[in-house]
Amino acid sequence: MDAYQTKCYKLPMTSTKPRFYKGLTGFTRSDNEVLANDAEDSIYRWWWEYLRLSPVFWFARETGHALVDAQMAKTYELAGNLKTSNFRRWWEETGVNIFAEAKLPAKVIALDLEKLNEHPFKEKALYLEIPLTIRKATIFKQVRKILNELHDGRDLDVTATANAPFKLHTKRYRLRVIELEYWVLLYRLLYEDIRVWQIGDRLQLAPHLKLRTSERRLESRDKRFNQLNSLTGRYLYKARFTLAHVERRSFPNGNKIIAPGDFMPFGEKYHQDYLAAIGKIDNVQSSWQRCLQDEYSVSLKYEIARRNRLTEQLKLPGSKIRQKFPDFIAGKTDLLD
Repeated sequence: MDAYQTKCYKLPMTSTKPRFYKGLTGFTRSDNEVLANDAEDSIYRWWWEYLRLSPVFWFARETGHALVDAQMAKTYELAGNLKTSNFRRWWEETGVNIFAEAKLPAKVIALDLEKLNEHPFKEKALYLEIPLTIRKATIFKQVRKILNELHDGRDLDVTATANAPFKLHTKRYRLRVIELEYWVLLYRLLYEDIRVWQIGDRLQLAPHLKLRTSERRLESRDKRFNQLNSLTGRYLYKARFTLAHVERRSFPNGNKIIAPGDFMPFGEKYHQDYLAAIGKIDNVQSSWQRCLQDEYSVSLKYEIARRNRLTEQLKLPGSKIRQKFPDFIAGKTDLLD
């Protein structure tokens, strides 16, 4: 294990103190097993998945070359062992610590009037006098009115007070969309020559658009092809921006980001080696592309089978669908029957 993987960010999983995570519903879990299970179904799982799709971090891991960009170097250092394909293992070694908030969120409390001079009054707090001689409904109504005047409501950025090493860029996200964007990006990384609409078709991004035909000439005429092409393209470019941001410790963040044309993540000395390793120089399969195929081709296959409800049929030896499925995934044929 590399030296960066043994930094002092790891805390014992036997700790009885609840940890606070802004990416989990309910924020805390008292049981480590429950925490790990819930994390696997949360935004943190996809954060990890995107980190592992970074060609920059892959090259750094494979070569040991240092990143010259301070932001990316810190992200890589904190991210731990991204080589493991087991989220649960990575979570217990790294994720459980880098996503944990150092402080629990503030709570509503009753002031002790006898120790009022000792109370640490907060700048971002509202102090009220609430008479207990009126009905609760009246109290709630009056408090709500005051809060509506002074509180930001839905515009409150709860991530602004986050202090975890890896803190959420925003809590306004849809997990399903992030997941779909990930699969579209992975598909494109594995199959660079496939048509964009075919990626959307195989992943069933718009099941109502029935486009599978042997007549390729229809592709340029039928507006449904353009609709699916446009939809899938949006997922793809958002995912590419998300990947660029995750390398800089910002997630989920699909905002447009453009790296300078002369950006060299490993400096001028290793730049050509980096470009060659990720397939940006020679027109042959690169080391990075081979790694992706070895690591993800089976996962993508099962995801496509699941989304097309073909899992059981692919188990049948010698079936026509099983024979055609590799070409179907690669975009060489659009028909399975």
